[in-house]
Amino acid sequence: MTFTYKDLPLVLRETELLTLKDGTQLRFESNGGAQEVFVNDEWTSRASLFQGMDHELKTTEEQVYLMSEPDGLRVELK
Repeated sequence: MTFTYKDLPLVLRETELLTLKDGTQLRFESNGGAQEVFVNDEWTSRASLFQGMDHELKTTEEQVYLMSEPDGLRVELK
């Protein structure tokens, strides 16, 4: 499923995509208990988050707040 910035805040689940206002896409993959956060088609994750950890991601136009939760990755705009 694909979400847009209009759906924020939301909890993103593995295999789901989020498209921000500037067209940037966010997704994550689970890896040994961590959630690896990817931007667009990058092969290297921007962040590795274990449950309860958070990260602020700066895209070209927006500041995005990410938090690892048991159900997925919480995404909010700052």
